[in-house]
Amino acid sequence: MQIHLALQDGFDGDDVVLRVAGSEAYRGENVTTRTQISLAADMQLEVPDHPFTLEVDVPTRGVRESVQIDPHAHANVTLSLRDGLLVAGFPEQIGFV
Repeated sequence: MQIHLALQDGFDGDDVVLRVAGSEAYRGENVTTRTQISLAADMQLEVPDHPFTLEVDVPTRGVRESVQIDPHAHANVTLSLRDGLLVAGFPEQIGFV
């Protein structure tokens, strides 16, 4: 099963590591938001067919948080950094101009 995940606002030359149920699923270096479209990275992640923990590590900002996701309820996930905090969103769809 896959989810669509977008790193959106607040990234500026950051390293980002995403882990799905403890296993590394994405590693990005120098991740930077393109402010015109509020997008830093866009990907499909392989995930379990049941609720799981998404661990988000942004070591360049000292941010490390976990988000519980049910892939059947939330097939689209957005992550942004705001005021040093990770903000997760679960839109119906993710689209960019």
